[in-house]
Amino acid sequence: MPRFRLERPLRWQDLYREAELYKAAVRVYTKPLFQWRKALSTSTDGKTLYDLAGHGLRSLDALHRALAHERFAFRPAVALHYNFNGKHRTLYISPWEERIVDLLLYRLVNQKLHGWFSPNSYAYRDRTHGLDRCQARIAQVLRAAGGPIYLVKRDIADYFASVNHEILLHQLAGLVERDDYLFGLLAQRVRFRFRDASEEHCAEMGIPFGAAIACLLANIYLTGLDRQIEEIPGLDYFRYADDLLVLSAQRDVALAARVRLEQALADLRLRMKPSHSADLVVTASDSVSTAVRTTSDQPSPLGRGCPDLSGRVRGDVPPDANPPSDPEFIPTHDFRHLGLLFRAGGGVALSRDKRRKIQNLFRFAFRRGRRRWRKVTDPEARAQAVVAIALETLEKGVRNVAILDYYLKHVDDEAQLRLLDRWLAEEVLSLVFGGHKKGHFRRISFAQLRAMGLPSLVHRRRLIRRRKIESPFFIWQKQQAIRAFRGTVARRSRARGAAAAFSPRPEAAARECP
Repeated sequence: MPRFRLERPLRWQDLYREAELYKAAVRVYTKPLFQWRKALSTSTDGKTLYDLAGHGLRSLDALHRALAHERFAFRPAVALHYNFNGKHRTLYISPWEERIVDLLLYRLVNQKLHGWFSPNSYAYRDRTHGLDRCQARIAQVLRAAGGPIYLVKRDIADYFASVNHEILLHQLAGLVERDDYLFGLLAQRVRFRFRDASEEHCAEMGIPFGAAIACLLANIYLTGLDRQIEEIPGLDYFRYADDLLVLSAQRDVALAARVRLEQALADLRLRMKPSHSADLVVTASDSVSTAVRTTSDQPSPLGRGCPDLSGRVRGDVPPDANPPSDPEFIPTHDFRHLGLLFRAGGGVALSRDKRRKIQNLFRFAFRRGRRRWRKVTDPEARAQAVVAIALETLEKGVRNVAILDYYLKHVDDEAQLRLLDRWLAEEVLSLVFGGHKKGHFRRISFAQLRAMGLPSLVHRRRLIRRRKIESPFFIWQKQQAIRAFRGTVARRSRARGAAAAFSPRPEAAARECP
């Protein structure tokens, strides 16, 4: 595939348009539309989005003049430290004007570099790329494979915080005129300033995680690596942000790709996560055992094997089995990538952690609604109350932007979904009669539960495929609107204030903001 080359280095005056600034501003204004509390966040200047909206078009006009006359400079951000499920992350929160310019730079430069980026890079791209297309192409490659396929999977450790500034600036110099104002703006975001514990620092490594421009810089930094891997014939390459995957039907090609991949990462001074690295050969042979045996107490980081609903891994063979030996590639039937379990032949199922996440959606819903069913003594009436909670959970899909519908849309293993349907029925009966016992179905049958309205994931998946289900965006919109005003006292006045802040006239927010 021929490489796309820029006709000439990018320049600020060639890219910047006032209309693009207002488009970015609208995006920033509407991002917290359904959660107005996000608009109250502040940075080093102590101002909220309502403060910016209070001056309305005058603020944006001043920002436009500063950019048009090349006088705008980024102020320091606030470094906030978070722990996401045991993973430490630092988010850099900039003032609201800086967020608008950040998004403006991301949109302008990303659009110009769209053809320069690798076609095998799927994250932080336009609508023609994305997670859905990446997952669909991986399944397509597996379906087209007529035999074993060799797999090399790598994940970069703490990627955003590990980017080397000298290497990144050298890469930017090949894309942007070094003496131009655009290069100066991008250089400020590479060597960004931030405040932590009332002290100001200048970053010596990494890019500002939490800023829109960081997504653009992350793709630029790894595009050279993409080119090196793509030069190897006979392989399929996929990169989603810092998740790297190579598939090939030829063992030698996969070995060559692994060597070049690891060398390219070392040249970029990046480290790999050992727990997320894998060298596998995916085959449908019956003599193949799972690469790593997983149990309910020690889950595999790659989700190999298809766990049933009791925690056992289906398809495991006894330790004395004699699978094909390979000193470099471990044989397996399936592998986990991007939250899904891909199987030999192209089948797609839920990975272990995603299956548990769906189960927890129901478990937590039953726990939150226990006042509705605990006092009911009649078994059938209690079962009806619990089924109603399950139905509400599935229809609303309120967690993580309709997470249920998202995963049901991508999987095609209806046998796994039937097991989930059976687990849900058992969970309902355990709350009615106590304990998971098969004898409960003699008292209230599965057919009776379905007649009460017990939802089916298999049926819902078919409705999603036929586009008979409401868009997850509208489901999410309703839930966020309810959650945003939950616990408030003056609900009506605050609703008016939130609406005014995002009205066509931003000046209205100064009069009625919460």
